[in-house]
Amino acid sequence: MQIAGSTSVEAGNWLWAWANSNWPSEFITDAQSARSFGKKHGIGDLTQDYVTDEDLDALGWKLTSAVTRICNACGAYRCPPDDGVGLYLILKSIRWAS
Repeated sequence: MQIAGSTSVEAGNWLWAWANSNWPSEFITDAQSARSFGKKHGIGDLTQDYVTDEDLDALGWKLTSAVTRICNACGAYRCPPDDGVGLYLILKSIRWAS
C-alpha cells in the first residue's frame, strides 16, 4: 500500500503525500513517481504541493487515479473522512484473505 495524498475541507485543498513530512518515505514512493512523471510531462497538478478545487472528493479521486495509472497499481481506496480530512491510498497488490 502507498499513500497518494489527502484532502482537507478546512484547508480546501489536496496535499500530496510527498509534500507531507509526516509520512515515511517507504509509503510515498508512488506519489513521488507521479511527481516525476508530472515534471517530465509538464502536468502542474502532479507537481504542486497543494491543489485546490471546489469538489475535493472528485479532486482526490482524480489525482489518486492518476497515481494508480502511472504506477500500474491494482486500485485505490479512500479512508472514511475524519474531521473533514480524506486519506487516499494506492493498492499495490490484492489477494484473498483466508
